[in-house]
Amino acid sequence: MSSMSRDPDIATPEWQPAAGPAPELTRDELRLAWRVAVRNRSMDERIVRLLSMGKVKFAIYGPGQEAHATAIALAWHKATNLENFGFCGHYRSGTAYAMVSELSGRPDLALDVIRQQFSKATDPFSAGRNMVNHLLDMDRGLLPIQSPLGMNLGKAFGYAKALTVQGKEKPFTVAAIGDGTTAESDLHEAMNAISVWSLPMCVMITDNGVAISTAPEDGRGIRDFRKYAEAFGLKFFSADGRDFFDCYETAWQAAQWCRETGSGCVWHVHDMPRLNGHSSAGQYQFHFDQEDPFGIWGPELVKRGALTEEELVRKIETDSDSQDYFAHHDLGTIMGEEDARVAAWIKQVETEPYPDPATLHEFTRPPFPVVTEDPALLDRPRTNVTYAGALRAALKHVLETRPSAIWGQDVGNLGGVMQATAGLKKIWPDRVIDAPINEPLIVGAAVGAGMAKDFVALPEIQFGDYALNAYHWLVHMGNLYWQTLGQACPSVILRMPTDPFGGGAIYHSMSVDGFFANIPGLVMVMPSTSYDAYGLLLAAAEYGGPVVFLEPKYCYRRTNGPALIGEPDPSDKAAVKALKDHIRYSNIPEVGGGEMVPLGKGIIRRPGSDLTVVSWGRAALYAEEVGDKLAGEGIGCEVIDLRTIVPPDMDLVLRSVQKTGRLLVVAEDRPFAGFQREIQSQVAEALPGVPTLAVGMDNVPAIGQCEVLEEAAALNPEKLEAAIHQLLGQSLQTGTAGWSWVPPRYIVG
Repeated sequence: MSSMSRDPDIATPEWQPAAGPAPELTRDELRLAWRVAVRNRSMDERIVRLLSMGKVKFAIYGPGQEAHATAIALAWHKATNLENFGFCGHYRSGTAYAMVSELSGRPDLALDVIRQQFSKATDPFSAGRNMVNHLLDMDRGLLPIQSPLGMNLGKAFGYAKALTVQGKEKPFTVAAIGDGTTAESDLHEAMNAISVWSLPMCVMITDNGVAISTAPEDGRGIRDFRKYAEAFGLKFFSADGRDFFDCYETAWQAAQWCRETGSGCVWHVHDMPRLNGHSSAGQYQFHFDQEDPFGIWGPELVKRGALTEEELVRKIETDSDSQDYFAHHDLGTIMGEEDARVAAWIKQVETEPYPDPATLHEFTRPPFPVVTEDPALLDRPRTNVTYAGALRAALKHVLETRPSAIWGQDVGNLGGVMQATAGLKKIWPDRVIDAPINEPLIVGAAVGAGMAKDFVALPEIQFGDYALNAYHWLVHMGNLYWQTLGQACPSVILRMPTDPFGGGAIYHSMSVDGFFANIPGLVMVMPSTSYDAYGLLLAAAEYGGPVVFLEPKYCYRRTNGPALIGEPDPSDKAAVKALKDHIRYSNIPEVGGGEMVPLGKGIIRRPGSDLTVVSWGRAALYAEEVGDKLAGEGIGCEVIDLRTIVPPDMDLVLRSVQKTGRLLVVAEDRPFAGFQREIQSQVAEALPGVPTLAVGMDNVPAIGQCEVLEEAAALNPEKLEAAIHQLLGQSLQTGTAGWSWVPPRYIVG
């Protein structure tokens, strides 16, 4: 079908699709492809004009990719009918998104792209929040484009993983990257995931021979994409990016390979031109010295009877030294029509309103599930379920009731290093997955999977310290809901052990709450009891947004807090003994009835009137212990366990401090630049003059291996008690009766 010869170094694949060659395209389909292509070219080049006039601040575009883009969209539409399909492009994928949209009932995507270009409130992708050409349409499987190169790979293979776990029929996903992005570690992660997990995904490398301004010899270490693909056991395809028909046939083959074999491929789209510069940040005028695919594709369409000579775009001879595209081209009748539409749209969009600053806080995070907590909760007998056992029971409940999967290092056969997933793989061998040792892979896959409809991704990082390797993903996970106006919301519960305990030393003892608490849009919890571990995990699954679930290592084998629903009565000794078998054998305790703990709500563990102690995680257990001890000395400590660190329950904190007049914030993390200071500052602003202290780990670089050093650096009950006595020695600067406070607008975190 190709009007151009294939790369001579690339042999025709021996494999042939069972579905046969790509279906012949009709005249109407070919004309539609041309119309969408020239419309997008017109839009891009008119934006270049606007840049030169100073009417647009920034632009990034993809002239030269239109033939390839419309061809692949047609092939995917015919191969999949866009069912069980996902595509995550980059910021030059606008024409591909437009063609997919056109084929599935959303015409004139260009109008909305122009709205995003002008940062208008009418921009349906982000209402002025996101950069230009950052598109999405979750209903059509078009995943959100992001600025950081390579992250679309993780979203695409995670989306593929969710589709395969759910048993969807012949799923297929694609990620498009430029050749410069092949230097990113994201590609290695994608190749590992596709290979190890046998994912039906195509990595499409659109090779225009330059990364912004860096030549391949300076920025691309992969010398042979075929050998690179084969090293991972993936099928390799190649096509000329200037040749519409070569791209159409190859896109069809790549889709059929993934759908028929259930495995992945790499597609090298070579000789792709870049007819304008990278963006308006550099030289962005049209490059007339490069070969324009329109000059190849258009005449071929005339030969096939799809276009007339009058409908072609033609380069014209002119004395003008202008680099303006329109000065050197006769647009032909079709592009002339589309250019007139684009010009009218630009004029229309210029009159549309900018976003209202009053909407800035909308879509910060999804609404929390409504949960009513048992007022007699603390009157229940002490639990006989360990913290790890409660996590196993909660994970079992989620796996039973929702499309979901667990993946992480050693979570399957080993049951996790903390035994928090023990026994689950026996029940769900295909949904409890031992992942490659690669934290960005684990978290990136979860972000992509969590965007699949109704799917809950349950990744585990083996130690919280190593989650820093995936910090980039946490930031992206936190802002997706906001930047897409709620259209893309990754349902992810990212679990990890944290805090110093048992001689873990450097990189096994870090408290990460201070690192992650300042990432907007995330919810971060740290339960201290078995009951809260169970209930918060279920609430996180119901919530459907991104949750960082921190688990103090000290707590895993302890039985703290009130009994869970379903625990036997303490008088039934035989039943209690049988339940406790889960401690010895790492069984999944048969407890819990789906009872959730509310997100964003703290709890008063013990009442008091002399000072307020705000804490979370192991520190909350220490606070209770010290509070009980000091009660014998006549000191009343009101101990608050935040449970949810972000957003913190500041209403509960402020009302307690208003009563007691003093505040101590205690956590395992360092107070220096830690989240303890955020609690202190909000209280100080709302209740000026409150005596307040923060206590936690000493401000040293890390926790030492020797347990003597660990105990010296880490928080302990003695440090907490000393801080309480110090705080009680300070005088109140303002009478509590005179306090009147209004919560600051940012108080919810």
